[in-house]
Amino acid sequence: MKTMFYFRNLILGPALAAICFFAGQSAGDAGAAETAQSGKFTVLTYNVAGLPEGISQSHPLLFMKRIGPLLNGFDLVLTQEDFFYGKELKAGAEHPYYDGRSRAGILGDGLSRFSIFPLGEATHVPWEVCHGTLGYANDCLTPKGFSVAAHELAPGVEIDVYDLHMDAGGNRGDQEARDQQMAQLIAFMAERSAGKAVIVAGDWNISGKRERDRATLQRLLDEQGLVDSCRALNCGRERIDRILFRGNDNIKIKAVAYRVEAERFRTRLGLPLSDHKAVSVEFEWELKND
Repeated sequence: MKTMFYFRNLILGPALAAICFFAGQSAGDAGAAETAQSGKFTVLTYNVAGLPEGISQSHPLLFMKRIGPLLNGFDLVLTQEDFFYGKELKAGAEHPYYDGRSRAGILGDGLSRFSIFPLGEATHVPWEVCHGTLGYANDCLTPKGFSVAAHELAPGVEIDVYDLHMDAGGNRGDQEARDQQMAQLIAFMAERSAGKAVIVAGDWNISGKRERDRATLQRLLDEQGLVDSCRALNCGRERIDRILFRGNDNIKIKAVAYRVEAERFRTRLGLPLSDHKAVSVEFEWELKND
């Protein structure tokens, strides 16, 4: 009996010690999370050209299932034109939190998001104004618009994240539609996200070469206190796919790296997986001390 007791202790002792050790580590990790004061995260915006095959400017029937796994390299992913192949796109993504496109209209708004951060209920808002049904980029065939959800970067640290897709085209009517869409977005943000830290990303279809478009974007930057990450990091040529941000009285947010992810989202033969190039930004955040 003493021999059995000895071997039982010999075997169980280290096991119990290991259990206690890892339990202590888990508790310590949880405590660290509760007191997190800073961190980093990456955001990707990508128009995945998910219109039906033959209409899309890409080949989503073949490419969408390839895009999904490539999204796993980013903490927060905001996609546009996720209209027709959402299951294929989602199948390869491993993010624990997901919000799919709205089901409004024939194809929905095409806005989906993937996140490693817990997110609240997403709100999808269609544009009140668009330009072109049969022509002028056919924007009125789908509601487009924007979506927003609160993401929890750490316990007690939340940020409102917007994903949007504005009217396409350079026609005067297209530019006027984007101007009115921006006014709608500004009004919504002023009510929903007043005083909150914010990221706004997506396919803006705003060209820096057009004076009207420049004024439309600048209005948002000025009225909502947002910073264009491309400009903040002197990225060079501005793109229609943009990531904007702001902190608030409690959270400091800083863009530290900007990348056009052209090489990542290609086939083995070098073909782009969409007619847009994905854009990513790495952010640092820090709680402000009173």
